[in-house]
Amino acid sequence: MYATARVLCIGPVATAADVKSLRALAHSVAVELGRPAVWATDADHTVTDYSALYLTGDVTSLRDASTLVLLGEALAAGMDVHEPLAEVTECPCGLVLRHTRPFVDEDGEVWCSECREESGCAWCGEWNDMEDLEIVEDGSTWVPVHAGCLDGMRGTSRVLPLGAAA
Repeated sequence: MYATARVLCIGPVATAADVKSLRALAHSVAVELGRPAVWATDADHTVTDYSALYLTGDVTSLRDASTLVLLGEALAAGMDVHEPLAEVTECPCGLVLRHTRPFVDEDGEVWCSECREESGCAWCGEWNDMEDLEIVEDGSTWVPVHAGCLDGMRGTSRVLPLGAAA
């Protein structure tokens, strides 16, 4: 489906405001990681299809059955489960990290996914600066893509509804 690994974002989904918050989390995670981020409003996901799980809040704030099912499955599978960071971190490149833990080298330097060349176009897999990628909405997924690949995606039979940034 995508050339880069996806992550799954979960949180309360009982109200429209909850879903809006979950969608915003997925957008932020897609920007911070430079990879597709799916937001789950139901338990119809196989958590092991994702590289990690991100939560809108801490584990104690989760109340919805579908969210708890996904969290339980992720923990049972030994997946990385990430709560929001207690402290906001800024990479020297200027990217502010609120949800994803940056790599810190032995000298204490912070490296985001982009600076480590781990981010890239979800369509072709090629690394690129996040400034050169667009984050577009594809169903319940925020997807980073090159402008040229975006044109290619629109030219396929896939439906690509574009949403406004969260």
